[in-house]
Amino acid sequence: MAIRWAASADKHDIDRDDVVNAILNYVYRVEEFEEPRVGDRCPDLFIGPTRDRTQLLEVVAQITPPADIFIFHVMIARRKMLDIAERNTK
Repeated sequence: MAIRWAASADKHDIDRDDVVNAILNYVYRVEEFEEPRVGDRCPDLFIGPTRDRTQLLEVVAQITPPADIFIFHVMIARRKMLDIAERNTK
């Protein structure tokens, strides 16, 4: 798996290992969350825990099968994003 990071993903100083944990152990995943920012793939929203499980993170990443992930947004999950995830998760 190739993980690429945009500079914007580091804006909130979230440890990258916590970000990967949030993606791998997500509570919510909203596929094709918003319009593409780069290229033609819509990014996915992941809401998942930090490694110590004390906080939930919101992560927006563009997934290109079979194994490329471009992460460009990471921060502590906001209520607004939790509501969106809850409404849009099957």
